[in-house]
Amino acid sequence: MKSLFIAEKYYTPQVSFNIENSLFEITGESFSEYSMDFYEPILSWLEAYTQQYSQTVLFNFKVSYFNTSSSRRFYEILKILDGYHKAAKGYVMVNWFASPDDMDMIESGEDFKEDFDMPFEIVLKERSLVA
Repeated sequence: MKSLFIAEKYYTPQVSFNIENSLFEITGESFSEYSMDFYEPILSWLEAYTQQYSQTVLFNFKVSYFNTSSSRRFYEILKILDGYHKAAKGYVMVNWFASPDDMDMIESGEDFKEDFDMPFEIVLKERSLVA
């Protein structure tokens, strides 16, 4: 299995899932009308990863904006990671980066954090440092 990298485009974020250093990141904005098409291969890759590997994962969400359909995909990603963590296959740490003045992103992170039992931190950074 290879690491996954998808370059950022106007409507979609950069996706960088590095198996070697166990660092997975989604960075940028996510507001494609076709988020299922964009996220389906990412979800499939992550499902395959959780079946093949047993290691610690650091997952960073460095997203500055996302729409409702992307939110659903983020939930699915977090659900896969939570299952991996609960099955004790690997320790998972999620960092949700947000600018201190972006209450919408902070609240979104808090909402996701409440839904899952894995370690989940809201990391406040100035926007220029988020990406």
